[in-house]
Amino acid sequence: MSPTRDEWLRASEIGHYAYCARAWWLQRMKGVQPDNTEALERGLALHTAHGRSVNAVLRQRRWAYGLLAAASACLMLGLWQWVTGP
Repeated sequence: MSPTRDEWLRASEIGHYAYCARAWWLQRMKGVQPDNTEALERGLALHTAHGRSVNAVLRQRRWAYGLLAAASACLMLGLWQWVTGP
């Protein structure tokens, strides 16, 4: 019988368990929520914003490589035409 979605162990939970097995057990098995939920939500928002900025930089890098490839192709075409004549 396959486990239900609630029984799945997420990769992030392994990190929580490695940091503090007791806290993981209390939250996962007993449903006890941490007291610092505001700080956790703030941290989640900061991580989300950081992820967006990382994605933006990666997107800009792809554009830069594409433009560099296009410029190189234009340069090579120009050199070829210059060498072979009109």
